[in-house]
Amino acid sequence: MSQKLKWGIMGTGMIAKKFAEDLPKSHTGKLVATASRGEATAERFADTFGGIGVRGYKELLLNREVEAVYISLPNHLHKEWAIASMEAGKHVLCEKPIGLDRLEAEDMFAASEQTGQVLVEAFMYRCTPLAKKIIEIVRSGVLGDIKLVRSNFSFSREASQEDARYHPDKGGGSIMDVGCYSMNLIRNALGSEPTEINATAHIHEYGVDDYAAGWLKFGPNTLATFTSGMTIESDMGTYFAGTKGRLSVDGPWFGENPINLEIYGKDPEIIEMDPISGLYALEADHFAATVRGDQEAWISKHDTIENMRTLDAIRRSAGVPV
Repeated sequence: MSQKLKWGIMGTGMIAKKFAEDLPKSHTGKLVATASRGEATAERFADTFGGIGVRGYKELLLNREVEAVYISLPNHLHKEWAIASMEAGKHVLCEKPIGLDRLEAEDMFAASEQTGQVLVEAFMYRCTPLAKKIIEIVRSGVLGDIKLVRSNFSFSREASQEDARYHPDKGGGSIMDVGCYSMNLIRNALGSEPTEINATAHIHEYGVDDYAAGWLKFGPNTLATFTSGMTIESDMGTYFAGTKGRLSVDGPWFGENPINLEIYGKDPEIIEMDPISGLYALEADHFAATVRGDQEAWISKHDTIENMRTLDAIRRSAGVPV
């Protein structure tokens, strides 16, 4: 790898722009090319964020300067272009959820092993000190036996058929878009997988779940609930309650909010987190360290596949196409 990891981006949507905007804040990354289906769109992106704009994703993979590809395409294109990128000798950071289902995730990791290229699912929040601290506290046992968990992530934007999130055949819907965050955090903080899953969803006129809710059981004693939404502004917090204490964060997804910690019999504590330079800059630096072999991937193959397994089960329970 060169001194700075040279990035190519597939896609020019909202998340691609956030990644490109933050990349200069990283210590390890440099944007060299961005691909879009339209050359003019790619060139406008490059004019704003640097590098060159190229028409078509195959053209990006022909660029020998590109060492790593950030895939911010709609979910149904993740598998195809992640595998193509790895076969072209590029490492891949692929936006969450990594594919349409568990089987796609397994195929993608099989390609990673065959090619020797690094593949990581891009849950940017997991790179933050906040997420690491939440998981550390819950796993430490200081809260005692965890009995109840709540985790929510929803936002409100105007529905549009131009948005892939509103196409069932493209892996759209709130469970896949933001419910995946709650599942990832709950599973990792508890350090286990759900033993029971039940969910329900409201189906938008475009055929996707625009908001959903559900509950999961982890072992004999722990119950967890979640909500996800794309057309309703609601709570974005996460809460863990145990026999010795409780923890809450009013939105753990962007690495900014404090942790409210109460150990029963002691004064409540507010744990402030240090400011971060940029969510996607942190992610780019973590990825570069993984490529170099300096650290294990912050989202492991097992973690990604099990999260997809959980999302598959939630969607089936809610009557959402898988």
